[in-house]
Amino acid sequence: MQLKDATVLVVDDELHYREIMTGWIEKEGSRTLAADNGVRALELLEKNEVHAIVTDIRMPVMDGTELIKRVKARGKYTPAAVAISGFSDLAPRDAYDLGIEAQLSKPVERKALISALRRTLMDREELWAETFRTTSLPGITLEFESLAEALRQKRIAFGRGGFCMASKVPFPEESSISFELNFIGDGQIVSGQGMVRWCAARDQLTGIEITRVSDSARAWVAGLARSNQTVSFIPRST
Repeated sequence: MQLKDATVLVVDDELHYREIMTGWIEKEGSRTLAADNGVRALELLEKNEVHAIVTDIRMPVMDGTELIKRVKARGKYTPAAVAISGFSDLAPRDAYDLGIEAQLSKPVERKALISALRRTLMDREELWAETFRTTSLPGITLEFESLAEALRQKRIAFGRGGFCMASKVPFPEESSISFELNFIGDGQIVSGQGMVRWCAARDQLTGIEITRVSDSARAWVAGLARSNQTVSFIPRST
């Protein structure tokens, strides 16, 4: 979906920010809805089909974290570009698991907000079709009997934008990485590139956002993303 065809809900208790962000988004051709807290936002979600949410985190009545938890509990996927001051209120592992797809610092820059919204709304096959970068990125190569067996053994779990994998090797957060996942029984070799969004050394788990996937496997991985029932962007565990 393109941004101009989407309905975007903006949630912020500060009128100034709310009006600025709705103005930016409306200039892209989008329909916008606005709320000053999570309770009002939920009311609007019940009455309208919303394709993306931009929400502040710290708000009275109901904050942005509780709002996104309620959205996830509905079981209907709604991508969220969240305007917050870093991750001070919400750890990356939890944020991505809730379904949050982008974290933006306040004051939010127009270019960053619009770019985040466009990416959240884009079909994964199109999003992951970017040309691979020639790089000396660290790489991982994993082999599985099949996807079903990998899931059963809790070695990997896919979300709508990435995957959580079991790993004894800690990777630096926010670092680029290349990967090759061989699902032998499925006849699928998934070559791609991504970003390490979080690393839980104690649990020996790593969360990776997918940025590129090879032509031969892109449709298969995009299918996993579309059929995901957890609503997570990157699951917090396998």
